[in-house]
Amino acid sequence: MNDTRPVLVISDLHLGRPGMVGEARELQPLVESSSTLIVNGDAAELHLPDCADRAAAELAELRSRCVSSGTRLVLLAGNHDPELVPWRLLELAEGRILVTHGDGVDDALAPWSEAATLIRERFREVRASQAAPHRSSIDGLFEACRLAALAEFKSEDGIRPPTSPMSLLTAPRRLAEIIRFWLVHSRRIDRFTDQYRPKAMVSLVGHSHRAAITRRGDRTIINTGCFGTPGPALGVRFLGDTLSVHRLRRRRGEWRLGTEALHTLSDMNLENDQTTLEAHEWAGFAA
Repeated sequence: MNDTRPVLVISDLHLGRPGMVGEARELQPLVESSSTLIVNGDAAELHLPDCADRAAAELAELRSRCVSSGTRLVLLAGNHDPELVPWRLLELAEGRILVTHGDGVDDALAPWSEAATLIRERFREVRASQAAPHRSSIDGLFEACRLAALAEFKSEDGIRPPTSPMSLLTAPRRLAEIIRFWLVHSRRIDRFTDQYRPKAMVSLVGHSHRAAITRRGDRTIINTGCFGTPGPALGVRFLGDTLSVHRLRRRRGEWRLGTEALHTLSDMNLENDQTTLEAHEWAGFAA
């Protein structure tokens, strides 16, 4: 029997990190109501020493809950989990919808980070070492993103703590970098899509932690925000041939999709995506 539940795209759970999604059980309403749950980058904080064990346990719990509910779990890598899965991009609706985390539009990945200089240097080093055809491809770009993110995790100076509202109070430069990135991110995503997947009329991203729905020419760029600071989080639901964007709200300790659609798009031709989603289903950690 075909699963008639919708496909749901979210991002930036940051499982294991204080102030984000504390436990996978909080996501149970989203799991139960979806045929496929796509987490578009930064699913878990597996690299932070103080968070890694809890992050791994909660990610395994999320997978277990999906299996129990008959829900396919698809993960895309982000800058906080660069080696969790090999995929950084998903195309749906015969290429009309592009799903990617959104960190590949800046050579520092997160220019507000305390490790931005280190990340930028590694990114540029990798790009300079690539042969011209590889450098011009999206695979070349994503390779540089992955290795640049890993450079921070493997740094002799150790991993810097994640950005928090309190840390920004004493770091006006970092706050200015965040605001600047928010202002340019959708424009950069539009250029990124033009360069690598020009057929896409919808780009779904996260990364910046700023939820937004932006129109650029004929393309709609949807940022699903994050489950923590500054919020809010959005969910993008695919049902039939319709894409709809909803606010995610935490009630009685669980995250649920709001009933009111903030934005809808029709005629998305989503019926042929089954094989693609099956190919990206996450089977758990590699042995």
